[in-house]
Order: sequence, then structure tokens, then C-alpha cells
Amino acid sequence: MPSIFWISLLTFATTGAFAVAVLRRYVNQRQWHLLAWGIGLLSYSIGTLAQAILSVQFDGFLFKLWYWSGAMVVAPWLGQGTVFLLARRGKAAWISFWAILALSAVGLLVVFGSPLNPSAYRPGVDLSGQFQQIFATAGAARALRSALAILLNTAGTVMLVGGALYSVFLLQRRQAPAHRIVGVALIAVGGLLPALGGTLILLGNPDLKYWGQLLGGLLLFAGFLVSTRERPALAPGIRGPA
Repeated sequence: MPSIFWISLLTFATTGAFAVAVLRRYVNQRQWHLLAWGIGLLSYSIGTLAQAILSVQFDGFLFKLWYWSGAMVVAPWLGQGTVFLLARRGKAAWISFWAILALSAVGLLVVFGSPLNPSAYRPGVDLSGQFQQIFATAGAARALRSALAILLNTAGTVMLVGGALYSVFLLQRRQAPAHRIVGVALIAVGGLLPALGGTLILLGNPDLKYWGQLLGGLLLFAGFLVSTRERPALAPGIRGPA
């Protein structure tokens, strides 16, 4: 098995466990930012599982699922979760929610409606270097697919990373507990690493992209756990700050 397979499988397991934890918390708390994060993490997990399988054999449905989930919907839904967290009562959060939902649906129709050329597939080769040849569409269809992927990825990364950095700024001004600041900073770095996949490839080792995906998932998970950690209970007779 190529290294892509094993790294992607580890990423699937990590982000899958994270998705389950976040969605379970959503079921208990019914907070919209948890639902958006859960959708993004579930897409992250599904995309990396499809990526692992596609590294050794081709399947048309999994290829389209990999492209739609990984290249289109992971970043915007994670970013939307951060927007909901920062603007719980604002109209802007709901505008971006409906925009992302609509664009995700359009992307689903465009990707799954595109014909494929399976003969262009090469096992063990980075999918980002061959997906354009596997998609048999050209012209306007290809331009629309690429535009949707760029728009959703860019907007999602800006919302996730920018929102996390803004949260760090606000938490520092409010002198929030250190663990919350550290947790949000980890989320910012974790959200940035998968987006830097193309840059990591330029360093000379294609595997770095997949290690970036894995490390990004781990940092997102760690940041979530650290930032949402409950404060330890105080001993009887000791009062906390008002």
C-alpha cells in the first residue's frame, strides 16, 4: 500500500472521531455552530476515506465524492461554524449559511453530473495532479467546477482561520482563561494546514500534503477539546472570580 493510503486512513479515523464528538454535543446542546462544524468534519472524514481508497483503485462515485467533499465543502462548513460562534445573533451568519448551503448543493450537482475518463487514472499518484484529466468535461463546465471549488475553499479558509484569529484577539482583550486562547489558536493553525496542500507539495515531497491534512485534523481536534474544556471545580469554601 502507498503511504498516501495509510496517512489518509489515519486522517479519516481522526476526523471521523472528531465529527462524532461534535455532532453528539450538537444533539445535546442544539447549537448551530456545532452542527456546521460537524458537517464540515464529517465531510473531511469522508473525503479522506475516499482518498485512501482512490490511492489504490479507481471508483467513479468515490472520485466525485472525494472532489465534492474535500475540494468544495469541508472548509466552508468549518468556517461557517466559526461564523455562527462569533455572530450568534447576527443576520450575516445566516446569510453566509444559506449561501454555503446553496453553493454546496450546486457543487454537488455539477460534480456528480460530470462525466469521467477512468483511463486517465494512475494508482498511487497524487489525485490533485491528475483529477483534471479524470474529469472528462472541458470549457464552461470545467470553469464552473473550478470556480466553485476556489470560491468555497477560499471563503471557508478565511472564515475559519480569520475567525479563529479574531477570537484570539477578543479573548486576549477580555483576559479569558489561557486554555481558551491556546485552543482557538490551535484551531486557526489546524484550519490553515489543509489549505496549504499545494504549497506543501512544492517542498519536494507529495506526502507532505497528506501529513498536513492529518496534522490539521489533529490540531482542530485538540483545539476544540482544549478551548471547550470545563474549568476545574473549586474546593469548598473557595470562590472563583465574579
